[in-house]
Amino acid sequence: MHTIPNGTHHHADVIVIGAGVLGTFHAYHAARKGYKTLLLERNPFPNDASTRNFGMVVRTIVEVDSPWAEFARVSQELYRSLQRDYDISVRETGSLYVASTELERRVLAEFAHLQATSYPSTYLEAREALQRYPYLQESYCQGALSFPTDLVIDPGQMLHQLIPQLSEQQLFAYYPHTLVIAVESTGQGCVVRDARGNTFTAEQIFLCNGTEYRTLFPEHFAQSGLQICKLQMLQTLPQPGPVLPHALLSGLSIRRYPAFQVCPSYAQLAEQEMEQPLRDYGIHMLFKQNIDHSIVIGDSHEYLPCQEASPLEERTNWQINEIFLEQGKRMLNLPDWRLQKTWNGYYMVNPQDQVYTATLDENIHIVTGIAGKGMSTGPGFARHHIEQVLG
Repeated sequence: MHTIPNGTHHHADVIVIGAGVLGTFHAYHAARKGYKTLLLERNPFPNDASTRNFGMVVRTIVEVDSPWAEFARVSQELYRSLQRDYDISVRETGSLYVASTELERRVLAEFAHLQATSYPSTYLEAREALQRYPYLQESYCQGALSFPTDLVIDPGQMLHQLIPQLSEQQLFAYYPHTLVIAVESTGQGCVVRDARGNTFTAEQIFLCNGTEYRTLFPEHFAQSGLQICKLQMLQTLPQPGPVLPHALLSGLSIRRYPAFQVCPSYAQLAEQEMEQPLRDYGIHMLFKQNIDHSIVIGDSHEYLPCQEASPLEERTNWQINEIFLEQGKRMLNLPDWRLQKTWNGYYMVNPQDQVYTATLDENIHIVTGIAGKGMSTGPGFARHHIEQVLG
């Protein structure tokens, strides 16, 4: 990491603005291709969507047989490879979907059969699932599907641990505390200016600063159609010991995650009525046990256009938290439901596509709106995008 005096100038081939998952991996892949790369971040470390999410890395979050399925596969490979070199909090716990109805169970069984070669998984009838996982409520569990190669990450630690390692290896130069206030194309490259009077120049700029759309190119973002999504999460006190061996997903997640759309019974499931609060707040139940044995519970999804999102960002909806606990107790029998923390996360969504990319003046590349799949697909997408732009 670099501490720079005010008023200095720095040059590179590529500058990436924003050190979340998208930004860090754009910098990583550009540097691996031999480009001198700078990574600029306004905070000491990123603390927005990439650190306030659930920390699940699951391939079922995107459609099968699509480019995004490949990005998810590549992302898991990258995480594993980096974990072998540096401890970045990656754990191969696997994930477990639990069906609460006969129709959800049927979808899981169909997926296991149809995708047996592409997605390693194990289907469990209700009796076997309850024997293996005694924390499941018998009245909820109608069957389960485990994906043993899925990963979990501590989002509050991963980039804090990865960025210094890559910087110390001189793969790229990391400049924290660098609030960029202007990006301009000069015809021969780009000039980036920060709030302390420093300038940075490069041939190519990648703008990956997520929800910080108000400072750079606000008029462009106002016309982009992008939305802000707010999610809420809870964290329990540490449990007496290990309770959840896998990341856990509910029947609601089967409806939400696109991979299951290949199943013949999915259309019937999608047409079923949902309880209104679950639909209104985009709730699907997720659980993950941390190293300290606390359990993260969530999450919800509320959407507004960027220009109207300020009120959404100012409040926590306690009705949502109460729904989490009510639904969670229907699904699990935890030793301790007491809470130690609640928080909100925010990310950009492109309603028209899987991600939002735009190129201004041929060498300023905006990359945002990857929505809630950034942890699961961002590293793989970043590799693809760098190859697309830089060759």
